[in-house]
Amino acid sequence: MMKAIAISIIAGLVVLNTSCTTTTYSGKTGLNSTNLSSADKKIRRQDALDTSVKLGLAYLREGNQDGARFHLQKALKSHPKSAAANNGMALLYQLEKETELAREYYLKALRYEPDHTATRNNYAIFLLSEGKNDEAYAELIRAATDLDYPRRARVYASLGDVANRLGKTEEAITAWEKSININPSMAPSYIELATVYYAQNKLPLAKRYLRKYDELVGPRARALWLGVRLEDAFGNKDGVASKGLALEKMYPYSQQYLDYQQWLKNP
Repeated sequence: MMKAIAISIIAGLVVLNTSCTTTTYSGKTGLNSTNLSSADKKIRRQDALDTSVKLGLAYLREGNQDGARFHLQKALKSHPKSAAANNGMALLYQLEKETELAREYYLKALRYEPDHTATRNNYAIFLLSEGKNDEAYAELIRAATDLDYPRRARVYASLGDVANRLGKTEEAITAWEKSININPSMAPSYIELATVYYAQNKLPLAKRYLRKYDELVGPRARALWLGVRLEDAFGNKDGVASKGLALEKMYPYSQQYLDYQQWLKNP
């Protein structure tokens, strides 16, 4: 489960521009690295680092751990204090269940670049896998303050999950609401909100969020089981039967279907 989570946070595949720039000097055309300014050399080094990290993450996403290791180690050799490269190695070791090494690289990345939000978010997911909910909560609170982080909606969704685990229900609701305000397609937050509002007996709200979740991802075992109980609360027998049948046909080996069967015996 946590392996799937870790992979899901890795950046997508990168399309590389393999063409090279030529310069003209002394009547000849070719690569002229010796005449590059220090600024140009710095840009080239940064481009090489970015390429190595992106390739490493792409291989990691594909499940090619050897390829990922090669490119990430290459990045670290030239830029040992790169947060992105250390973060990549941490992800690799996390997938390989090398817990202490993963922790070491996450902490190194954050020590070198405390404002590297991608690393902080990934480290929070790592802490969750270790059952360290309070620490994960603190990391996610900080990550959420980065207004420019492209996965900020996902950070808030995770923050809601952790807050809920810690019994901070109102904070969880606020975080889930924030995540869908940032990204209205953040499906996980809708099912969480539907679940918590059902538990609070706020049935119209629960129904509204469940409907939106269904629109985004289609029928899922958890949503169908919640739908059964919601329809029952509204006195809709046809709705109960319909969702129960869908649960039986689509997810006959799920825990939710077992719960549904037990519920039928003891409604």
